[in-house]
Amino acid sequence: MGTFNYTFQLMQASGKTVTSSHDAASYMDLVHRYNDAIGLMKINRLHEAEILLRDVLNRQSHAGFDELAIALTQNELGRVLRHLGALDEALELLTKALEVRDRADEAAGSCIALRDGNLTRNEIAKVYEAMGDCTKALAIREPGKRICSNEACEAFDYLDGELLACSRCKCVFYCGKTCQRHDWKTRHKLLCQEVKMEKMLVWEWDQQV
Repeated sequence: MGTFNYTFQLMQASGKTVTSSHDAASYMDLVHRYNDAIGLMKINRLHEAEILLRDVLNRQSHAGFDELAIALTQNELGRVLRHLGALDEALELLTKALEVRDRADEAAGSCIALRDGNLTRNEIAKVYEAMGDCTKALAIREPGKRICSNEACEAFDYLDGELLACSRCKCVFYCGKTCQRHDWKTRHKLLCQEVKMEKMLVWEWDQQV
């Protein structure tokens, strides 16, 4: 989903105040380990990335990182675990991250589609897709908070109403046909399932009451 400077993002997210050379060394060690993990994710060395991210997450609170930096690590570890099939733990981590990131977005007045909370929300939806629960995947991708689900999407922003829904499952969205085709080949084809109309009507009714 675009390209980000994850090292800068992690440092920017943290409210850590470095008070000694030892603190500074510990702090930078975690930042570098996190960045190494992101690099491993990009070349699909997911088990190695998992080990690094777990270590970073376990040490962050003691090193003085704030909840936003911790939520960023939870989000990335959740992504890795989703790819590895550890869906229950991925869902737990991503749910924790979503609460923090949504709150931070609201406090900052962020209104772009690709805000942090929506990135995590889409990851949760992908976990539900992998669990075979398209109804929950659609529910978490609520109107106004949807983003393109192609991980290789290079768009920086778009309007929610411009997104295209998968014509079969109707629970996943894309900014255009190119992204839809790419995600179909690399991820969604194995997960897509036709949603029974009865389930869709029940879900729509629940949203109205």
